[in-house]
Amino acid sequence: MKNTSLTALGGIITALSVFIMFLAGIIPNMTYVIPELASILLIVTTQEADLKWSVFIYAAVSLLSIFIVADKEAVVMYVFLIGYYPILKDIYDRRLHPVLRFLAKFVTFSVTTILAYLVIIYILLIPIEGMGRFGKYTAWILLAIGNVAFFLYDWMLGKLVLLYRKNMQKHIRKIFRFEPRRNP
Repeated sequence: MKNTSLTALGGIITALSVFIMFLAGIIPNMTYVIPELASILLIVTTQEADLKWSVFIYAAVSLLSIFIVADKEAVVMYVFLIGYYPILKDIYDRRLHPVLRFLAKFVTFSVTTILAYLVIIYILLIPIEGMGRFGKYTAWILLAIGNVAFFLYDWMLGKLVLLYRKNMQKHIRKIFRFEPRRNP
């Protein structure tokens, strides 16, 4: 693959991802959905380039979102929780046994969810409404619900990778003149 083609593709994906993240400040109540939509675009580079290109794109979108996006909670969700996940999913799916893959995904999600909410509560000083409804179990209930939502996101991302390979990969490779990637 040519670096110019990868740079062009990376620029396009970065610009589209930042635009989608920008929408989080415009469209109300999409704090959790917008970062997921922005992260889906990384499917292309996880399938067509090596790991470093996807990481560079994730880092660029994260950095630009910090300065441009009005909804800082959505930015935290992208940076800590969702933005890098297509990269990590690709690594886990290629290299780990299914049982270890399942455990690694959910441990990663749970730890990063806790970190994200610590940043939201103690650094951004955004209050979490309704935390007292279930008493001392509220955080655990929210984490369990989040894990269910994460399972659905992971499943959907897997289906989107298959859809990309079946319907879009040949077009992207033709436009950017990519050769098929070797699996590590």
